[in-house]
Amino acid sequence: MPQFREVQRASLLPDQIAADIMAKITDGELVPGDSLPTEHSLADTFGVSRNVVREAIARLRSDGVIESRQGRGAVVKPVSERETFRVDIRALGKSDNLADLFELRGILEIEAAGLAAERRSAEDLQDMRNALAEMEGQEQFDEERLEADAAFHRALGNATGNTYLSGIIGYISSRLKDTTRATSSLHARKDLVGITIAEHLKVLNAVEASDKSAARDAMAAHVRGAASRLKVKSKLAGRR
Repeated sequence: MPQFREVQRASLLPDQIAADIMAKITDGELVPGDSLPTEHSLADTFGVSRNVVREAIARLRSDGVIESRQGRGAVVKPVSERETFRVDIRALGKSDNLADLFELRGILEIEAAGLAAERRSAEDLQDMRNALAEMEGQEQFDEERLEADAAFHRALGNATGNTYLSGIIGYISSRLKDTTRATSSLHARKDLVGITIAEHLKVLNAVEASDKSAARDAMAAHVRGAASRLKVKSKLAGRR
């Protein structure tokens, strides 16, 4: 039975638990066909609630790493049956990999912003506004504001009306949230939240105005800005 460690910081809860379980799978302590410990057991081990464990397991399931089986709970899937696209958060420690992910994000989200401007519903706009509202009130990023940032991008993805595009944007946003959290130098910038909100607001205003070109331009500027703040060399210069 693999040994897990108790999570010490609340800000790392579902993501760190999912990463810890994934590390056991990668290292071979959990192999294809193995069942994960029960939710109750994992909750006790990590020192968290069962709801937090459920969220961590849901993330692994959405990554295609595990599946639920009747009578066995969460089971590790064979590598051959897992999703072909997956981002290992540990690989993003290399600047080239992070630059590639930002390029992919830009390709997808710039187009998504344009589609959202054409297709968004009143509910989509409200979801984006709610995410921005959650980001306000603090000068620096904490876990709630990191999640609100990711929620804004998920709402934008949903506004495209394309299930697959929405799903992959949500997935990439969650991985970049992990990276932003891990980059401690960002948290010392007192203007970071304000800058990020301003960039998001330009996207929202363009989407609300059904201005496809402005929405694409605003998203391109945001992705380049986010890459710059993570000290990632953008490959999106000139992309519109």
